[in-house]
Amino acid sequence: MKEKIIGFFIVLFVGTILFCVGVGSRSLGSPNEVYQVYLNGQKIGLIESEQKLLDLIDQEQVSIKEKFKVDKVYPPTGFNIEKVLTYSNDITDTVDIYNKIKDSEPFTINGYVVTIYYQKNTDEESDEEDKPPLKLYVFDPEIVNKALREVANTFIGKNELLAYEEGTQTEITETGSIITSAYFDETITIKEAYVSIEDKIFDSEVELTQYLLYGTTEEQKKYTVKVGEDLKKIANDNKLNIAELLIANPKYPSGDALLAPGDILNVGLINPLINVTYRKTEVSDISAAYETEYVDDSSKYVEYLEIKQQGKEGVTRITKDVKYTNGEMINVNITKQELVKTPVNKVIVRGTKKHYAYQGTAPSPITAGDFMWPTNIPYVITTYFEYRWGTFHKGIDISGTGWGSPIYSSTDGVVISTYNGCAPKGSLGNKCGGGQGNNIKVSTSLGYDVIYMHLMPTILVQPGQKVTKGQVIGYMGSSGGSTGYHLHFEVDVAGTRNAVNPCKLLPRC
Repeated sequence: MKEKIIGFFIVLFVGTILFCVGVGSRSLGSPNEVYQVYLNGQKIGLIESEQKLLDLIDQEQVSIKEKFKVDKVYPPTGFNIEKVLTYSNDITDTVDIYNKIKDSEPFTINGYVVTIYYQKNTDEESDEEDKPPLKLYVFDPEIVNKALREVANTFIGKNELLAYEEGTQTEITETGSIITSAYFDETITIKEAYVSIEDKIFDSEVELTQYLLYGTTEEQKKYTVKVGEDLKKIANDNKLNIAELLIANPKYPSGDALLAPGDILNVGLINPLINVTYRKTEVSDISAAYETEYVDDSSKYVEYLEIKQQGKEGVTRITKDVKYTNGEMINVNITKQELVKTPVNKVIVRGTKKHYAYQGTAPSPITAGDFMWPTNIPYVITTYFEYRWGTFHKGIDISGTGWGSPIYSSTDGVVISTYNGCAPKGSLGNKCGGGQGNNIKVSTSLGYDVIYMHLMPTILVQPGQKVTKGQVIGYMGSSGGSTGYHLHFEVDVAGTRNAVNPCKLLPRC
């Protein structure tokens, strides 16, 4: 009996619940079809019509249409809307949703996003971080193509680039140059997108070209030419080298171009956001130095010197594979050299007969302490003692003799210090050695310290060691803050970093 009573109450309880549920279902009716609005992932309300909200945004933003000369305005980039079914009657007025959006995030218009992807740093030894992609915004993708073309023309030259593309370059017969390849280092994409009205949107190739060249749209510094001034002086006075000034002022073909008083020059420092790299085969003639021969004459006293034959330089023709980036010579490889004109040696007759009381010897043709060229010959100087990238380059960069070619001590002296902590593979861009890379510093008896930078790790001398002029002390590399295989050769006043122009001391600059 007890079990029957319990069973009765269970049935009664379940039946009551089912009745209530059934009644509740019948009273709710069908769910509403509405739209959930999100902004930056947060719910901001339910609305009845998606199209009504979009139309309201487009209709209300007349000023945006007029400013940007567009026909339609769109919601912000963080806007999202989804259709939902709900029994809730908590529907927000479309105008209220519009005001929430308007006061929170900027609206968008139809445009294009240009993304510049920079090369990743593949050097494990480098402490430099990868450069993040750069995003630019435009209305018309064609202005991007035109701006990129203008940037390439700026660094390569309009006529040269066109001749390369059309295959109409003049072939090299004796001397000359041709472009063998040209490209941007970066990957550049253009995609249609909704662009925020608060983003900088470029609407002309002129403005975009300036931004890609200078890293800013601000007007660049100008200079008015005065009487008696030339391009080289103006460049130096504005902390530019002549190549940088010519790039900023392409109407002048060379540093020797004539100026007129009142001419206006661009003297802003170029800071390109993309890198135009091109390779050239260049064939040029350089002087082949003559040697000095001494003929001893025992009938003449030791102070006697007579030039019997004047020396005449010859000509060596060299072929170079040269890599340029943004107009700067980055790397040089001399692939061929031939002597096209033999030098004529200088002949000097010198006396060897001693006076009765003379105890010395005949004078030596080479005096200890002179500077000699520190690399193999032929070579190329890629950067001189001049401004570069807005700072002063305190030495000369010598290239063209090849990775691992010998570096000679330019003078007699004593090694002050050495550093060989940069990795064997070069560590391009790594600031090891304080940016000097593997290096040797030598003190001379002439009041100068000589620094040999960016070497390979194999250093053949050590601090305190005496070195003689012409002694091999290391090998050419590209360690430290280097952009290619070269020797940075610097001469400082002893005990300081007050540099002097090496070309005033070296015989072959």
